[in-house]
Amino acid sequence: MSLFKKRAQKRAADAAAAESTPLAKLSTSPAAKLADEPPVKFSAALAARLSGEAQVQPALAPLIENPKGLSWEIWYAKFKTVATLGNPRLQLQGADENIIDLMDHQPLREAFNSAIDPTQLGEQFASDFDVGAFLRNNGVFK
Repeated sequence: MSLFKKRAQKRAADAAAAESTPLAKLSTSPAAKLADEPPVKFSAALAARLSGEAQVQPALAPLIENPKGLSWEIWYAKFKTVATLGNPRLQLQGADENIIDLMDHQPLREAFNSAIDPTQLGEQFASDFDVGAFLRNNGVFK
């Protein structure tokens, strides 16, 4: 028998033995080689993220969810919808933008953080906001 044939038979026998013995598989797996290494340490933020826990710092919590349980995005969408329904001129003609999108959002964020109802604020905004004056004061119409 040739040396090549002997080596091929030995490899086939070794492979068959390794497949039939689960421990043999484990001892040759990459995970078994890493078993002697110390466990990986993650930062607290990454560990919280990996475990699915909330990772919002208490100081930032009001910016993300107000006491009524609404996120900023939902609160803003409700406000904008109610205001636009009450004053259709807020929606720019021929564009997907709304005048509310172009305004400074800091006062709205403060209202959100104070848990002011977006529906009531939207109704009040729609009735009080003068679109023509806003456009004139901001240089759109002169």
